[in-house]
Amino acid sequence: MTTLDFQTKTKELIDGLKGVCANYGLGNDGNEFKIITQIFLYKFLNDKFAFEVKQLDAQLANAEKWEKAIAAYSPEAYEMLLLQLSPDIAKLQPHHFIAHLFERQNEADFAKTFDDTLRD
Repeated sequence: MTTLDFQTKTKELIDGLKGVCANYGLGNDGNEFKIITQIFLYKFLNDKFAFEVKQLDAQLANAEKWEKAIAAYSPEAYEMLLLQLSPDIAKLQPHHFIAHLFERQNEADFAKTFDDTLRD
């Protein structure tokens, strides 16, 4: 991915988040900036985690859906994988992954689930 592609996709993501905020009455509100910043940071942490674990384990790098492959790890194997990560990488659990949240987005208490994930 080139720098220009990355910039374009980033702007599209921010515009999409602004659209969601506007649809729910938060457009041009001080909280809109907080929401966009938190979600963007969460996406970055998820992507960074994915990149790093794929570097450590070829099985994850070659998996069609790395989230499902890593969720199949035993608790001990998952812990060993986390211990190999650099200290500057967020130690995410499978219930923190974007794919997991995407699957739960239509649940009644999704807002609480998402807030809890961001706090974790």
